[in-house]
Amino acid sequence: MYQLTYRSKAIEDITPNDVYEIVKTAKEFNSSLDITGCLIFDNGYFIQILEGKKEYVEELYFKIKKDRRHTFANVLSKGIAPKRIFENWDMAYMNLTDLAVGDKKELVRKAQNELQNISTKTNFTTKVFWYNINELLGEDRFYKSSSSSI
Repeated sequence: MYQLTYRSKAIEDITPNDVYEIVKTAKEFNSSLDITGCLIFDNGYFIQILEGKKEYVEELYFKIKKDRRHTFANVLSKGIAPKRIFENWDMAYMNLTDLAVGDKKELVRKAQNELQNISTKTNFTTKVFWYNINELLGEDRFYKSSSSSI
C-alpha cells in the first residue's frame, strides 16, 4: 500500500462550500480508483494522507497540486505501508471548526489514539501525517494563521 502525506495553505477567501466541493469531488474520484485517505482542514491549512496504488496516488496528488483553492502544496512524506489506515473511507474529512463528512467521533478517537502512540508507529508516512495533525491542533500551533506563510 502506497501512502502520501502533504500539506497546503488554503487561499484567503476559501469558503466552507469550496471545501465541501473538494471533499465531494474527492469522494467520487477516490472511490473509482480505490484511493482512501483523510483530509483535515483547520486554521487555513489542509493536511491530507492518500492511500492506494502508487501511480493513482501520485496522479491524484499532481491534480491536487494544480487546484487553485490552495497554495504551497508540498509532500511531507511518501512510501510503502503494510496496510491502509483509512480503509473504510474513500475520503474521511474533518474541518475542526465547521463540518465533517464521515464518522467524526471515530476520526477524533482515531486521531487521539494515534497521537498518543505515535512513537511506536513503524510507518514513517503515517507518523508524519499524525505529527502534522498534532502540530496543527496543538497549543503552539505550528501552522499559525491563514495569513502566515508555510
